[in-house]
Amino acid sequence: MSKPFIEIVDRGDGKKLFLYSENKINYKAFSGLPPVEGNQTHLRYHPTRSEWVAYSTSRQNRTFLPNAMECPLCPMLQEEKASDVPVDHYEVAIFTNRFSSLRLEEAHVPQLEIPTQPAMGTCDVISYSPNHTDQFSELSQQRIELILKAVAHRTKELFNDSHINYILPFENKGKEIGVTLEHPHGQIYSFGHVPASIKRQAEIQIQNPLSVTIAQIPKELILYENSSGICFVPRWARYPFEIWIVPHRRVSQVYDLNQEELQNLSTLLLEASKMLDKVFNQPMPYTLAWQLAPKGYQDSHHLHWCFQPIKRSKTKLKYLAGVEQITGFYLVDLPPERSARILRGEEQPDE
Repeated sequence: MSKPFIEIVDRGDGKKLFLYSENKINYKAFSGLPPVEGNQTHLRYHPTRSEWVAYSTSRQNRTFLPNAMECPLCPMLQEEKASDVPVDHYEVAIFTNRFSSLRLEEAHVPQLEIPTQPAMGTCDVISYSPNHTDQFSELSQQRIELILKAVAHRTKELFNDSHINYILPFENKGKEIGVTLEHPHGQIYSFGHVPASIKRQAEIQIQNPLSVTIAQIPKELILYENSSGICFVPRWARYPFEIWIVPHRRVSQVYDLNQEELQNLSTLLLEASKMLDKVFNQPMPYTLAWQLAPKGYQDSHHLHWCFQPIKRSKTKLKYLAGVEQITGFYLVDLPPERSARILRGEEQPDE
C-alpha cells in the first residue's frame, strides 16, 4: 500500500490531529476549538446481558446540527471562526473527538454495587472532505482510496497500543439515523475490551469462514465485482437495501490490503454508495461498519464492510420494533432478492 502525506498536529492534552493528502500541502494553522473540560467517563456492567455500558458526562452537550458557518469540521480561514480542524485547507482529517466516551487517560471510576471500570479507549472523528455539502457517493475514487489509507494508518497505530483490543471505524449518515453533524464524516472507536456481540461474531468466523460464504453468493444478489472483492446484498440481510463488500483475499485489517486491492475496494465502496443514493434519488440514511479483527482473531477474521440503510420505501423508515430491540430478532419487510433488483435498477422501489 502506498503511503499518503501525513501531517500530525499536537492539539494538547494528549489529543492529535492527523492530516492526510495525496500531495504535500503547506497548511496555515490556527488555534482551533478548545478542549471540553470536566468530562467524566466510565463503564458499568450489565448483569443480565454480560455487556459493558459507557457513561460520558459531556455527550449531552455535544455540538448538535450547527449551520454551515459554525460547522466544527470545516476548515478555518480566520481565528474567530474556530474549528476542530484548525487549518485553512485539508483533504482528509482524523482527530480526537472532544466529546469522547472512551479515553486512555486515567479517570475517576465510581465504586458501585455493580462492577465498574475505566472507559478505556479512544474516539476519533474522520472528516472525508473540507466541503460541507459533499456526500460519500459524490467523492472521487481517489478520495475514498485516501480515506482507506488514512483509516489504515490510524488503526495500525491504535492496534499497536497494548490497551486497545478492538477498533471500529464507522459512519452514521443522515438526520434520520441521528447524526449531529451534517458535514461528511465517520468515526473510529477503539476499545480496551472486545464488545460481546463482536466477540461472538469473531468466534463464529473461526468455524464458518466468510470466504466460503462469499464463494457461494448467487448471481441474483451480486451488485458489482472486480478482481479484489465482491459487493452484494446478503441473503441474510437485516435491513432493506443492506450491502456487504468483502475482499476475495482474506485479510483481517485495512492495513493488510495491497495497493491494487485498496484501489479496487475503493471502487466497490463508491459504487455501493451511489446505488444507495439512486434508490430514491436522494441521499440514503445508513450506518456503515468497517468490520476489523479484534486482537486474538487476526488469523481467522475476514475484513468486510456493511452498509445498513434504514429506508424501506420513499416515505417509510425501517424502525427497530420492540421485539427487535429486545431480542435482536429482526423482522424484514423487503426480501434481499428484491433489494438487489432495485439497487441494480431492474425494479422500482415502493413509494
